[in-house]
Amino acid sequence: MMLAFTGPDVLVTYERTGGIAGIRERVSVDAAGAASANGRNVTLEAGEMRGLRDALGRVVTTRSSAAGCDVADHFTYTLTYRGHRTTRCEVPCDWRTAVERLEALLERPAVPARR
Repeated sequence: MMLAFTGPDVLVTYERTGGIAGIRERVSVDAAGAASANGRNVTLEAGEMRGLRDALGRVVTTRSSAAGCDVADHFTYTLTYRGHRTTRCEVPCDWRTAVERLEALLERPAVPARR
């Protein structure tokens, strides 16, 4: 099962693109704790979901900004949460904990598909 990056069940979507290598990383987490990290299925435990929800609850930066985009090979960060899709070239302080939790999912092993 690959999650869509938008839709009624999706809690949050995070994307990091750019850099020298032109990377494109995506993490999408649904309300039940099922996640897609670069197309791999991962599952968040109840405590991890509480931590993510707490971190997301502190996100107040909801406007996109080009500040920091004037650097060659910069990264672009996009957070889609509570109806806002916000793109920044520098991670705002209020995003930091949520972004760290979401980026950690990129390193997790995939969960085998259920039959």
